[in-house]
Amino acid sequence: MQKVRLSVYTADVDTALNIIQRAGALEFTATTITDTKASKVTFPYADLLPRVQHAVQFLSPYAKKRSLWRTLRDGSQEEISENDLAGRMKNMDVILPLVTDFERLQVEFVEINEKLRLQEEQHRLLSTWKELPIKLSQLETATTKTLLVFRDPRGETESLKLSLEKVLATLPGVITEVSDSAVALTIAKGSETKAAVEALVLAVNADIVIPPQGVEIPDIEFAAVSQALAATKGELGLLYDQAEHFALTHLNQLQIVGEILSWQKDRLSAIGDAASTEYTVMFDGWLNKGKKAAIEAEFVKKDVAAVFAELELVGDEQPPVDIENNSFFRPFEVVTRLYGMPGYKDLDPTVFLAAFFFLFFGLSLTDVGYGLFLMTVSLIVLTLFKVSAAIRLFAKLLLLVGFSTVLVGALFGGYLGVDPELLPDALKAIQLFDPIGNPLPVFYLALGLGVFQVMVGMLVKVYSEYKQGRFVTGVLDQGPWFIMFCLGILYLAISLGYTSILAAGQVISLIYVTVALIVLSAGRHGDTIFAKIKDSLSALYSSIGYFSDILSYSRLLALGLATTALAFAVNMIAGMVFEKGSYISYFLAALVLIVGHLFTLAVNTLGAFIHSARLQFVEFFGKFITGTGREFNPLSRTEKHVTVRDE
Repeated sequence: MQKVRLSVYTADVDTALNIIQRAGALEFTATTITDTKASKVTFPYADLLPRVQHAVQFLSPYAKKRSLWRTLRDGSQEEISENDLAGRMKNMDVILPLVTDFERLQVEFVEINEKLRLQEEQHRLLSTWKELPIKLSQLETATTKTLLVFRDPRGETESLKLSLEKVLATLPGVITEVSDSAVALTIAKGSETKAAVEALVLAVNADIVIPPQGVEIPDIEFAAVSQALAATKGELGLLYDQAEHFALTHLNQLQIVGEILSWQKDRLSAIGDAASTEYTVMFDGWLNKGKKAAIEAEFVKKDVAAVFAELELVGDEQPPVDIENNSFFRPFEVVTRLYGMPGYKDLDPTVFLAAFFFLFFGLSLTDVGYGLFLMTVSLIVLTLFKVSAAIRLFAKLLLLVGFSTVLVGALFGGYLGVDPELLPDALKAIQLFDPIGNPLPVFYLALGLGVFQVMVGMLVKVYSEYKQGRFVTGVLDQGPWFIMFCLGILYLAISLGYTSILAAGQVISLIYVTVALIVLSAGRHGDTIFAKIKDSLSALYSSIGYFSDILSYSRLLALGLATTALAFAVNMIAGMVFEKGSYISYFLAALVLIVGHLFTLAVNTLGAFIHSARLQFVEFFGKFITGTGREFNPLSRTEKHVTVRDE
């Protein structure tokens, strides 16, 4: 990353920012220039953009649903050229009438839905009182008032009429029963009588409800409302048809226009943080140096008057972080980005973790059939489907780790849980490990790989310190521990009879010397004698950390065993069902095999990914990554609905 100032001739600002946005290489920051005026630029479509976005959000549910296969095959983005993009910006006037028509349609939706809500509410109320023989206009006369009383019938053992008759014995009133839970109570007008009746109604757990609207008896009003409700639903259906037609003919256009306008808004937002003079606009920001030459070449091609100038970092200012690797290592960036960006002064760990993650994933899954399945799915995604760049990158990673699983599975004799004794002789000849019958060699292999990766982490730390001009510090901090590991490996080899280059006692003596080097190296940081002793003891205590780190790699054995055991269990259950000897048992056995192996594949693939990544994040990254950086966030195009192709 390079801190830069971009100076652009005022008339060329939009063209320059368009080039930068397409390159996705410059993250803008507020300018530090003084004695200049701030750029006052307004977004010309500030009113139109939210209206377009709202239209897209509203119409999306009415769009015709495409099948998953068609979506994956054709992609969800429309591909246009730069000339098409410029043409759409010039024809922006045609969008306003579309948005206006949509908003008129939405208003009609709101009005009809509210009308429908009121009618449905009236319909439900009238259905309760449909049997009432009293006209709604006569519920209140000059001398009487009819109250509609309703009680929830759940948990009640007697009708509402009977309950009211018991409590209204001392008060005058006529009860007209509509149903067991609804009655009409006619009483003489008078505030005292009404208050007493309301108290008694409450005593029987009933409520006085607001009467339905209308004039005739509820049965007649119910028929009228039912007819009106049907008409309103017809109107709503017509609006749905209009919305579906609108979505079919204009949704894609609105999506593309909304995205193009959001690009322009982002560009103009960058201008808001710039400073300007009469003829020049100046931007500060962080530039990806690897793309600088391409941007400058595009400036020349488009005849843009613009120039980059490098700026000095201020104080402890930290640049943002981005990682770039070649096509082989790029899929493994998925793992790195899950952890987070390394510190700006740290190394990009992707290159160093790639081989380990590749191997560890295979050791965790250990089945040729599962690996071939992952590779097949990945190849289908990469060759037949049009998916986003992020999904393609993950598919490439899945292809690589699937290949690793095939290789390791062949060495472990893993073929969808089939007993190794039943395999052809050619496949038996390839097998080197039997994780079920003899797991100790696999355990030793896992620990050996752990020791190797920890040692590689030490060397990477030395290299990192060298890149920052602290080579001696790196050697003194990591060198003694690296020698200790080498001596430990040599002592183990001598004890097992693999070599006799030195006597075991001589190696022990060298280990004591190395311990002394570790103590002296760690103690050099302390300012006082007590601080030096403390640092030395802390360094010796680090041996426990190294030991626990190495033991963590035993999870590779556990995951490999789990995959083999689960696959074998699925086959055993299917075999038990198959032995029943009926057609249905054959079908059920096939179903057990398919569902069981798919479930085992899903669970163990997830476990292999998580635990292989964990070994990188905890046991490996901790050896040479000292912090996390802020991810680079350049001005770029989102390209959710549209992709602009190179011309």
